[in-house]
Amino acid sequence: MLDVNLELPVEVGELAKEAYSDSVKETIQEVSKIGVDVAKTLRLALAPLQYSAMLQDRLALYFKRAALKALPADRVRPVPSFALPILEKLRYQDDGDLLTEIYIELLSAGFDKSRVGDAHPAFLTIISQLSPDEIRLIDTLAESYPKNYFGRKMSEWSQSSEGIIEHLRREGLDSLEIDWNLTVNPDKFLWPMHLQVYVGHLHSLGILEYVNDAEYTLARGLGHHNQCWAIALTEFGSLFHRACVKGLPLERFVVTPRDRI
Repeated sequence: MLDVNLELPVEVGELAKEAYSDSVKETIQEVSKIGVDVAKTLRLALAPLQYSAMLQDRLALYFKRAALKALPADRVRPVPSFALPILEKLRYQDDGDLLTEIYIELLSAGFDKSRVGDAHPAFLTIISQLSPDEIRLIDTLAESYPKNYFGRKMSEWSQSSEGIIEHLRREGLDSLEIDWNLTVNPDKFLWPMHLQVYVGHLHSLGILEYVNDAEYTLARGLGHHNQCWAIALTEFGSLFHRACVKGLPLERFVVTPRDRI
């Protein structure tokens, strides 16, 4: 059995016996099967003894979940300089929150030798700047290259698929067929009126780019109206999706209009 006080400062060794809950001790013992250095990383994260037992349990559970996402054959020790800042971010996250799952997914890449190269250090600061809708947009853009979106400027008609279809009909463009597999559907977002803000923000972060090639946009069919634009993930954005978003059940985090209040 692993001594939970191993490599802790001597002066806090006795206190640590009481500071860690049974749940944390069991987690440390389990992750020690991956390696002593992995257990040490978790102990370092929990070293401030003023943590509440509940917070310790949560952080230990997140750490364990991230570790177990990697297949045993691919499991490696995460670099402490990578893992500890993520666990620090998780201190302030609510259980079950979408951003919590994004942080855990990024942490899991550090445990997986097949994915560790995807875990760019910039991703940690990017996650904290994203809204759930922006994460959904990133995931949507990963489905195809590129995708069109309507309404470069905010407008009421571009906030729903029904509004877009009705607007095109009023403009005499009802013959223009929309392929929603190649078009950003505003119905997928909690706050579709901010889609243009999301696009601009993700562009500023280097996550997405505008595609000007007419081959990829419906704009050529809209004539002078110029209301449809093509966007795609950059290589950096695709890397972010692969490390932090891919495989997450985003449908679990869809919020209904009633939940907005």
